[in-house]
Amino acid sequence: MGRKVFLSFLGTGNYKQCTYQSDILGRSKVVDFVQEAICELACKNFQKDDCALIFLTRDAERKHWQSLKSRLEVFNFRIQPIKNMPEGYSEKEIWDIFNLVFKEINKGDEVILDITHGFRSLPMLGMVLVNYARSLKEIKISSIHYGAFEALGPAHDIEKKIPNPSERVAPLLDLTAFAAIQAWTFGAESFIRTGRSQIVTKLSLENITPILSSSAGSDKTASSIRNLMNALSRIESAITTNRGKIINEDNNINTALSELDTLFQNDENVFTLIKPILHQIRQKLSNFQTMDHWEASVQWCIDHGLIQQGITQLQEGIISYVCTSNNLNPAVLNDREIVAQALNIFDKDITESEWHDPASNNKEKVNEIIRSDFVRKHKSNFSRLSTIRNDINHRGYKKDALNDGNKFKGKLDSIFKEFLAIKNK
Repeated sequence: MGRKVFLSFLGTGNYKQCTYQSDILGRSKVVDFVQEAICELACKNFQKDDCALIFLTRDAERKHWQSLKSRLEVFNFRIQPIKNMPEGYSEKEIWDIFNLVFKEINKGDEVILDITHGFRSLPMLGMVLVNYARSLKEIKISSIHYGAFEALGPAHDIEKKIPNPSERVAPLLDLTAFAAIQAWTFGAESFIRTGRSQIVTKLSLENITPILSSSAGSDKTASSIRNLMNALSRIESAITTNRGKIINEDNNINTALSELDTLFQNDENVFTLIKPILHQIRQKLSNFQTMDHWEASVQWCIDHGLIQQGITQLQEGIISYVCTSNNLNPAVLNDREIVAQALNIFDKDITESEWHDPASNNKEKVNEIIRSDFVRKHKSNFSRLSTIRNDINHRGYKKDALNDGNKFKGKLDSIFKEFLAIKNK
């Protein structure tokens, strides 16, 4: 397991004593520095091997470090100053800060980030940095905090306005949800673009809690999200592994759509920001509502470059379609073999004397299939589909193989469009 790490930046302002109030963590004791409050409220589970990394500019170190250090030493974990941090007044210095902080984060760390102090670019820098580290160093973002002392009014007259420090209650804002939304956006974009659900599924387990923290129905919402992601994962798995029976079932699609409907009913403010992402996911499933599932699966493969799967599913889907059109059961292997042989017989003009079982024992049905309007119109496409399927399966070593792998997608797309045009005419 990684360390628990508190990352914070020490400012140079004139600190005033106050308490900090968090809607989630409660109220701190009277403190001089926001870092004390966050350590008290958010770092309760830290052990001796965990640490607080305090980043210091030269001015901050000179002005406040010894005072802050003495107050943080009461906690039972390591306090480590990171000195000579740039001020952040130029793009170069901002990137130097980024690199400095990233260097101090270890793989698998569980991070609590304080963005209260520093140059005004720091909040945005912090959000980007933790998501960057989440991807490259597999960190977990436990929480992100901002101590809003300015909510009490101008610092120069706070002592006159509120003389008792215990009555100066400044908000300690939890901004974790913003990093979670940024991560969710990336995960959803990956799903929409590639059809792969792993990233957004993982995020649903790791990053949804901050988004739901203030929702009264958070348990129900979390359950719906888990059910949705499990359904998406099963749909993707069925498509990428050519599980025709599972693809043709309604269970996973119905589960996904039902849970999306439930989630759309959540009116909690922060969760509302997730709804456009959920609408994109629903749009991704729309073909399964307007097309046969195997057809929607072929289109999914075309859209996401799953060419080998798409070719296989189109060819097997056509066999299923011909089965159904000729009163055969597409779930019965012998019936599928009758259709497959009939298509091959028609394509290659094989005489009856050369037929073998099961075609030879079902001649009437085979001839019925061959005479059907759909099969006659689709004859050339059966041959084309078999050719490119064999070409891919034999890794391009067959005679007349395609040397340009990019052409397979165009051929698959063309044959599929022709199939739909003939079927729907």
